[in-house]
Amino acid sequence: MKPILISHSTYQDSVLERLRLYYSGGTFVIVNSDWHLVAKFWMIDLSCITTLLQDCYDPKGPKPRDPASMLRSFLLFLMTKPEIGITE
Repeated sequence: MKPILISHSTYQDSVLERLRLYYSGGTFVIVNSDWHLVAKFWMIDLSCITTLLQDCYDPKGPKPRDPASMLRSFLLFLMTKPEIGITE
């Protein structure tokens, strides 16, 4: 199946919704060293990745994850744990 395009504003809304859902009791703390990551991923719009990769997906098969979300997760992994390779 072709991936569903998730706009950047939808991504931002979903992040806020999950933060409110899971951390509304005051248990959510972002340390100072992580704020630059939060700001980068909040502002950068990666939704165009889905459009670029649209033709690489087969129309049949299971529903795929959003490519922009997968790229965002991978970049976050690389920025937080650069010493660990993707194969470990």
